[in-house]
Amino acid sequence: MRKVVCFHLAVVTATVLSLSACSQKPAPVAAQAVPATAAPAAASVAFAIQPGAKLPWQMLRSIDGHEVRLTPGKRQLLIFFATWCGDSKRAMTQLMASDLVRQQDLQIIGIGREEQIPALQKFRGDYQLNFALVADPDRALYQQVASKGIPQLVTVGADGNIRQVLLGEVPDAIAQLHW
Repeated sequence: MRKVVCFHLAVVTATVLSLSACSQKPAPVAAQAVPATAAPAAASVAFAIQPGAKLPWQMLRSIDGHEVRLTPGKRQLLIFFATWCGDSKRAMTQLMASDLVRQQDLQIIGIGREEQIPALQKFRGDYQLNFALVADPDRALYQQVASKGIPQLVTVGADGNIRQVLLGEVPDAIAQLHW
């Protein structure tokens, strides 16, 4: 009986941890577990930009050294993510399986929060990403969008106005995007 109770407690704990937000970078240990102190998504997110606003940048630099211009006339999807975050990995997998990556009128840019170029290059290969990635090692870009939680998904209309800011810690985040 005691083994059954311990097993159920372990399952419940694992489930709660897997549903926690990727709001903090995990400590450098062998197992990449979500910290037990991470707050649930609803309580941990605060957006710095709102629908109707303009993006605070018009040009970013990709991990390949190319300029990425954010100009009106094309819809945009910005994804703030981390290579170690399970929710970010799920969102990228869903994105690559969606038809969004094939839409010619949509510019997709992934922004790696607290990430260095080599890690983003490896992640791009592992997930077969076909869009520009930008390193944000010191959260300079991320801080202009939110204070906690990843992935953050920002949709921008062809007019250059932000349409949606979504915390992508839900199983169907990509399906919830709108312009």
